[in-house]
Amino acid sequence: MKIDFLVPGINKCGTTTLCYLLGQHPQIFIPEMKEPHHFNRPDVVEHRAAYEGLFAPASSGQLLGEGSQMYSTLEFAELVCERLKQENPQMKFIFSVRNPLKRIESSYREFHHSGPHYAVNAPFGLGRAIAELPALLDDSHYWARIQPFREHFSDEQIMVVFLEDLQRDPAIELARCYEFLGVDTAFQNPSAGAQLNSRDEKFYDTRLLRLLRTNRFTGFKLAKISVPRQNELFSRLGLRQKFAKSLQWEDTSKADTVNALRQDVQQFLAFYGKPADYWPEFV
Repeated sequence: MKIDFLVPGINKCGTTTLCYLLGQHPQIFIPEMKEPHHFNRPDVVEHRAAYEGLFAPASSGQLLGEGSQMYSTLEFAELVCERLKQENPQMKFIFSVRNPLKRIESSYREFHHSGPHYAVNAPFGLGRAIAELPALLDDSHYWARIQPFREHFSDEQIMVVFLEDLQRDPAIELARCYEFLGVDTAFQNPSAGAQLNSRDEKFYDTRLLRLLRTNRFTGFKLAKISVPRQNELFSRLGLRQKFAKSLQWEDTSKADTVNALRQDVQQFLAFYGKPADYWPEFV
């Protein structure tokens, strides 16, 4: 078995949605398991049988692919690319990206939503979060993130999908993906326009709940409750709420973030054929 393509992913850029849509094509198989993270594992050899088992339901002739956003992180990209070169030198890659400021906002919500899973108390406020959680900024350097793949594979093996384009005209963007992968471009995807893992599904702790989590008398008791049950119980009590409003940037924090990312963004947009004002904040 060999993998034909990957969606290496950049956190909170629509990888989940893109994989779901690609998997609807009858000539493509993507496992139901989200983000297998096989190629960045330390036990990659021992794990191979379990990994291949994910693709067991595939039909003969289907292209095999999966999406794992850890593959393109600064920590793992070089190792992953070396392993992928051995796996299949002709492998293709589809990266999904979006406006970096929107990606940071989405990642901020995810940190708050998933924090109880990992006993992480995400800071309140975008400026403070960026200062304390380096990944918020690091994961937005798209040009830097894609370089290891460009060094190990040809540019003809790499495609970039802009989430804004996918949301605006999913049929056209999916047809581009199908053409890139070499499958039937006439397929009309019944799920085109779907958006998974949206911000409407994300919860955050109120300050009172945060206080209870960090209290030595109540914290360990809360940790014993499953996160889905916490979302259900504490949302009814008003202690865990959904992000109903747009996030607000502090002017200085936003300016600093734009300045830190501008060069990377402009190189990325120019190389992949987008105008300099595609994400207007970075002109």
